[in-house]
This record gives sequence, C-alpha cells and structure tokens, in this order.
Amino acid sequence: MEGYRDITDRKQAEERLRTMSLIDDLTGIYNRRGFFTLAEQQIKIANRMKRGMFLLFTDLDDLKTINDTLGHREGDLALIDTANILKETFRESDIIARIGGDEFVSLIIEPSDGAQSIVPRLQEKLDFHNTKMDRPYKLSLSIGLAQYNPEQPCTIDDLLSMADKLMYEQKQKKHNP
Repeated sequence: MEGYRDITDRKQAEERLRTMSLIDDLTGIYNRRGFFTLAEQQIKIANRMKRGMFLLFTDLDDLKTINDTLGHREGDLALIDTANILKETFRESDIIARIGGDEFVSLIIEPSDGAQSIVPRLQEKLDFHNTKMDRPYKLSLSIGLAQYNPEQPCTIDDLLSMADKLMYEQKQKKHNP
C-alpha cells in the first residue's frame, strides 16, 4: 500500500476553503462570490426553463450611525439580524447574500404569488423583529426589486444594477419626503 495515503484531511481542508470563499464570515449567508456563482447558474436554468425570477436589493439604513454611536459590535449585530430576517423571509432554495458592507441581495426563484408579496412579507418580518428585539435602534431597510424575464434575458450584473437603482430611489425618498 505504499504510494497510497489518506487524503481525507486534505479533501476536508479543501472543502472548508471552498466554503469559506463563498460564505460571509459574519452572517453565515453567501458572500458576493457565492452569490454570483449561484446566480449565474440560476440565470441559465431560468432561460432554459423559461421561468422568471426576482432580485431584491436590500440596503441596511443607517449602519454608519449605529457603528459610530453604539460601536462596531452593535453594527455587526444589525448585519446579522438583517441576514436572519432575510433567511426567515425567503425559502431555502432562494439565494441570499451579503454583497457589500450593508448591502444584501436575494434572488427569489419562482415566487408562488409573483412580486406582490415579496416586499410586504419582508416588511412584516422586519416589523416583527423590531418589536421583539430590545435594541437602542430599529432596523430599517431600503429595497429595490427587479424582475428577470427569460423572454428578455439580461446578465446578473444588469439585474443587480436595476434593483440597485430602484433601492437608491427608495432611499432618496426616505431622506427627501
């Protein structure tokens, strides 16, 4: 058996590295790389199956204020809470990721009732969280929702840009009512 050796430890280490490269350390959801890797596959499937999807771009409002006034530990808790709210709102088959400091995306695959319930369901979970948590702030999210139509295909970057633009417009309305 010389020449053969147990490579189990090496394979496990490789798997841990692969997982670490796709998962956000703080929140436990996908990171930017993980999101794009999975989303590219979903675009191909959506095109082949002729099914639509929605991309929800979410920005945690006032994270800088939380960090500056209450400390980065509290800011980290706000990010973790946001990730958990997204996980509670969407299905396990949907792709949820933190793609930037306070920016999250959710690729919602084949929503059973279309776009009508996506944002209200998220807002309901957010409101419930804010009533049950004893924090010195309330979580607030700015949201942009873009639809993927396989009849008019676009890239994941294009879809992300559309949702980001809509999110930014909502954020502006909050600051300039």
